[in-house]
Amino acid sequence: MRRSLRDERERGLPSLNQARAERRRAIVAGKVKVPGMSLQFWLWAAVLLAGFGLVYFKIQQGKLESQKAMVMAKQRAIAQSLGPRILPFRDRIEGFVKELAGPWQSSRLAAGAELEKVRSAGGVYLRIRLANAETPKAIRKAASRSLHDGFTACFFARERAPDPTVGPKCQSLSDCGPGLLCNEYGICAPPPEPFNLRLAYRALRVLSTEWTDELHQATSDLAVGAYERDLERVTREDVPIAIELLTRARYFTAVLDEEPAKGTATPDGGAADETDEERLQRVAHPARVGIWDLRSGAQILRLRAVAGATVMPVGERVVRAPDIVAAQQRQVNSCALALEVRGAAERAREEPADGGAGDGAAVTDGAAR
Repeated sequence: MRRSLRDERERGLPSLNQARAERRRAIVAGKVKVPGMSLQFWLWAAVLLAGFGLVYFKIQQGKLESQKAMVMAKQRAIAQSLGPRILPFRDRIEGFVKELAGPWQSSRLAAGAELEKVRSAGGVYLRIRLANAETPKAIRKAASRSLHDGFTACFFARERAPDPTVGPKCQSLSDCGPGLLCNEYGICAPPPEPFNLRLAYRALRVLSTEWTDELHQATSDLAVGAYERDLERVTREDVPIAIELLTRARYFTAVLDEEPAKGTATPDGGAADETDEERLQRVAHPARVGIWDLRSGAQILRLRAVAGATVMPVGERVVRAPDIVAAQQRQVNSCALALEVRGAAERAREEPADGGAGDGAAVTDGAAR
């Protein structure tokens, strides 16, 4: 009993405890202010912090703009050395493509044309969808997806082509020497002929207004540094290949794939990651083929034919994997188009030239037969 009374006894001086209790009640009621910094102090502190932040932002922004200016200076140096040589070439190529994509007139083979020379001489190749050949911007974007296919394998002479699996190993283009590419087999090898036009467009990408706009919109030094490294890589790796392409190319071959009459090709039967170009090339469809002499600018051949054939499996084991079956169908369709071009040229030589034209022989449209 004595312990409980002693425990309940108030600690400290009663007067102090009463003062503390009255002060807490006054704070809760809002009758007193808690001691602290004055409002004027906090206002000045905010002004100083804002001023410091503004000065720091201006300094960093100046450094960022200076870094961008250095990258732009490098770009202008590349444009001055490469631009006069490759930009007119690009403009001519795009003019040829838009001409082929225009209203169809008729198929023809230029008088005295020898496709054997085209097949064996150095040239450039571009294959895109007809829908992507309306504007230069669309052509450049689609060119990044242009690859060698069954058409190049069946049309161009490849006897002298080196084995793509033999050579120094590589993981990226930087591992290869000048004039070499790191191919899909991880081997450093010369660019295959005909040169794919996307190689030239890859070098021209850093000279485009889109690349410049992206650089100007960069908001950090890390982003600007990435553009600078991209510019240096293109200068070191892609530009020499683009220059070789220009100096060695004699002919330009373009293939424009048209949508089939039934509409857009169905995705059934292809791989899940199949592109629009691959889906279209997998089904029978009309295609336009144009060949030009890059030195004279004259059109050698203009042909419209059906890119379509049937795969005939042979042997005991038949591949049934959807992605492999789709790839086989694309290849035979493209090869059939190449063989149609070669056959049409042979037929044109055997038939008398159109007396009204005087500059070439008519070729029967494979798409109309």
